[in-house]
Amino acid sequence: MDITTAVNFAVVLALVILAISMVLLVFAIGPLLSQITSTALSFQKLSDTMEREVAPTLKELRSVMDGVNQIKSITAQRVHDVGSKAEELTGSVTTLVGTAKKESHVASVGLLAGLKAYLYPHRDEQKSESKAIESNRERKNV
Repeated sequence: MDITTAVNFAVVLALVILAISMVLLVFAIGPLLSQITSTALSFQKLSDTMEREVAPTLKELRSVMDGVNQIKSITAQRVHDVGSKAEELTGSVTTLVGTAKKESHVASVGLLAGLKAYLYPHRDEQKSESKAIESNRERKNV
């Protein structure tokens, strides 16, 4: 066998092995290409669904957030109003307590004077008589 024949035989053998490998590779890639096509179609359906669903969902979310913000501002205003009314009420109660304190003091002094007059009725008469006598003496001395 000649060297050229041996080289030609090796080249043909390599080409046959390459052809067999290519056929096996094509058979292996067939299911992979099918799966890639299925995945691409699923991704397209998902993107279409997202496009249809996200826009209305965002619109609803905006309207809900607007409602929440309105409720928040109304609540803040009402809390402020309640705070103001509580401050006014506190001022009124303080004024009433002061007035009641003064009136109770006057009433207690009057009650004590009444009790004293009731318990010691003659003492006041004696004091007033002694004052009258003293004032008469002072008039006579003048």
